[in-house]
Amino acid sequence: MNVLPLRMPLVERFARSPELPSLAILEAALSVCESALIAAHPDVAYGARGSPARGSTAMQVHAMLVAGRKLAATLASYREALGREEGRRIRERDRDMPF
Repeated sequence: MNVLPLRMPLVERFARSPELPSLAILEAALSVCESALIAAHPDVAYGARGSPARGSTAMQVHAMLVAGRKLAATLASYREALGREEGRRIRERDRDMPF
């Protein structure tokens, strides 16, 4: 079994943002869940005509897909914000260096 050593930048980034690994797991779980829901209910995922009956599994699947996509978008925005903050931190550090 090959064990890849952690690169220092990755370790440092996780030290500054320890939530990143668990958020990556959450994103992967959302992706798998969405795929499974679409496989089980393709009619809901691809816009079947008419609205599903209130309280039906189809309605619940639709609600989960919408909520999952919103959460995925929020997670992506959070990661982008962390990237911008990291960029600012690097620029400020470089500006403070005398050489």
